[in-house]
Parts: sequence; C-alpha cells; structure tokens
Amino acid sequence: MINNNQTNNRPSLFQTIGAVLTAGVMWGSANVIIRSLLIEGLNEIFLVTARVSIIGTLLFFYYVIFNKEKFNKQLLKEASFTGLASIFFVSWAFIFSLQYISSGLVTLLISSAPIFTVMWVKLILKEEKISKLKYLSVFIGFSGIAYLFISQETGLLNQGNIFLGGTLAFLGVQCIALATVLNRKFAPKYKVSSWLTYQYPLVIILTFLTYLISGVGIDILNVSQLIRLGALVICNLGAFLSFTWLIQRVSALQVATIDYLVPVVGVTAGVIFLGETFNKNLLICSIFIFVSLLLTTKDEFSN
Repeated sequence: MINNNQTNNRPSLFQTIGAVLTAGVMWGSANVIIRSLLIEGLNEIFLVTARVSIIGTLLFFYYVIFNKEKFNKQLLKEASFTGLASIFFVSWAFIFSLQYISSGLVTLLISSAPIFTVMWVKLILKEEKISKLKYLSVFIGFSGIAYLFISQETGLLNQGNIFLGGTLAFLGVQCIALATVLNRKFAPKYKVSSWLTYQYPLVIILTFLTYLISGVGIDILNVSQLIRLGALVICNLGAFLSFTWLIQRVSALQVATIDYLVPVVGVTAGVIFLGETFNKNLLICSIFIFVSLLLTTKDEFSN
C-alpha cells in the first residue's frame, strides 16, 4: 500500500538531528562489534546468518502484528532488488573485509558512499544532471582511497591486508551507493516498516543457502558474545529504520550528514575498544574523503 501522506510530512530539526545521530552512531558502532566477535573466532558466515535471521524475523513479526496491509507484489519486487544491494552483498563484503582491515578504516570507507552515489545516479536515474563539481568530488574521494592502497594502510598494527580488505570494503561501498539510489527511487512510496520487512525474505533465503553450502556449523556463544550479538541487531535495526525514515523526508544533504558521523564513531570506538590505530595515512585519507563529501553536497547546500 502506498503511503504518500507519510512522505510529505517534513520532520522538525530535533527529529532530523535525532535520526542522523541514531543512524550515524549505530552504523559506526556495528562494525566495531562485528570485528570484536571475529577476533574471538566467530565464523563470518555463521555471524551474518544469525544477524540476518534475527533481524528479518523481528521485522516479520512486527509487520504481522501491527501492519494491516495486504500482500504487495510490486513492493516485494522493488524491496527484494534493493535488499540484495543494501543487505545481502553489503553484509558479506564488509564482514570479510574486517578480517583484513580495521573497523575504523571500514567505517571511513563507508563514509565515502555518497561520493560514488553520483556515478550510480548517472547510471540509473539518467534524467538527473551531474555537475562537474560532483565529478571532481568522485575523483578526490577515489584518490583518498587509492592513497590507502599505495601506503598499504590497514589500520592494524603490522597486520592485515589492504588489497584484500580494502577491495572487499570498496565493493561494499559501491553496494551502499547503489542501494541509496534504489532507496531514493522506491522507498518513499511505502511505510518504513513495510519497506524494510519486504527486503528480507530473499536475503534470508540466499543467506541460508550460503550457510548450508558452506557446511559451517553453529558457533556456541558465551554471555558476552550473546550480548554483543543482541547489540549488533539493535544497531542494525536502529540504523536502517532511521536512515529509511530520514531519506523519505529530507534532502540528500541532510542524509549525507550521517556519513560525517559514522567514521568519527567507528574510528574512535576501534581505537578505544579494539586497540586499532589512527595514524597519518588514515588522516590523509580522511581529509580527501571529507573534502569530497563537502563538494558532493555543495550544490544542494547552495540551493
């Protein structure tokens, strides 16, 4: 069911700031939690399967109990296609990248997603014009990422592999950029809870197939790991709900402010809780990415 009234209600400044803080803090924290579990030996495939299954189940029960909508075939089609990019491929790309680079570096790369969204907007929404300034922002952002590969920076103390971890994270960033365009195109027509719930059936099926094919067993979690898995689920749900709610109501400029907050939270938490590093290579890359983010959103800010 289309819910146009929902998308026309512009939120207050307090609501906008709250949604930005919620999404930024929770996305920034999620990768730190994941890497802490991977360090302790949890299998990546088991962790993705557990997280996706729990989130999908919670959304399904909420939808059944509180939503009185009829099954929407068009919604399922559009949400499933978006879910492949925003959930399935992103989950696998980032969780394996965290075996080779720091959680802080992953969140820094995630913050570059709006820069590459420009390219996907050009490919998918061809009627939208892209300014020369935004093309320049893509070049600057890509230069910052290229610097990481040249310097072989991993954010870990004499560990990791930027070529494996960085490449996986970069692919995840492209999935986020693609998913952002698809969300902008399809999500405003539907309720937030409906849109998120319909993204998960195909994702869960594909995730379970991957789990079964891999032959991975069930990891036994201790109390601390169970608590962190629960916190990870809360972070993912909170971030996705806040992001989807926000992108339906405000400009791309205001949504992009999330990407300024994510690396600050991720890098800081990684240094404090996981002993990761923040050195001049990461600082240089951060400067490139933040400059490119400013250029990406300059046109909208001017308007």
